[in-house]
Amino acid sequence: MLILDFDGVIADAFTECAVVTHYADHDPATVAAKPIAELAAAMPAGFVSRFRTVRTYARLLDDFMVARDPAADSIRGLKDFEALAARIPGPRLDALVRGATAVRAALRERRRTEWLDLHTLYPGIAGLLRRHSGRGTSIVTAKDEQSVWEILAHHGLDVTVAQVVGECSDKRTVVRRIAAADGLPPDAVTFIDDHITNALAVRDTGATSLWAWWGYHTPEHVERAIARRQRRVYLPELAELTA
Repeated sequence: MLILDFDGVIADAFTECAVVTHYADHDPATVAAKPIAELAAAMPAGFVSRFRTVRTYARLLDDFMVARDPAADSIRGLKDFEALAARIPGPRLDALVRGATAVRAALRERRRTEWLDLHTLYPGIAGLLRRHSGRGTSIVTAKDEQSVWEILAHHGLDVTVAQVVGECSDKRTVVRRIAAADGLPPDAVTFIDDHITNALAVRDTGATSLWAWWGYHTPEHVERAIARRQRRVYLPELAELTA
């Protein structure tokens, strides 16, 4: 059984994620009235730079909101990132996440082609999914389920996936649940994620957990992976990957 993360493993959506984060406190209908290219061009260069840094630490949509804080310019490591994330008041964070989700939904509906085109597949991913079609491949991701299905369909890959579990913050539990639903032990699963925290958490279930080297990570993630002897997987290896 193959279980994959989405953003950073199947598709790269840096600009889309930056746009929904930047406009999270705007009216979704007003945002979606403009072409996405215009929205992206209007983002301050400083925000885009901060988002590029924050993206390497982020696991969830909540984490993206750290990039809205100008102090994110000073992030030099995980402790800096976590300190900034912790200082966002809970109600404010919840409101921003709801706002970003609403902006994403509005863009998906009103700027469908533009929005879909912001999600580019990593090389070899389409072939991997097609080879495993019919084997119960699942996607477990922090992104919402509807977005993932629409992006897969855009690339002709929706028929290759059995299920999508979206807005997931606990991948270890979900991987166990998916395997159990098919009557399989966790060690029958091959899991791929670009965030080292997820890769290690799922590895602890007994699954074959692979860290996607082509996704987003930091030097600290590399150090942690080495210390834990976490196995990496590279894009050329996907042609040989079996579940």
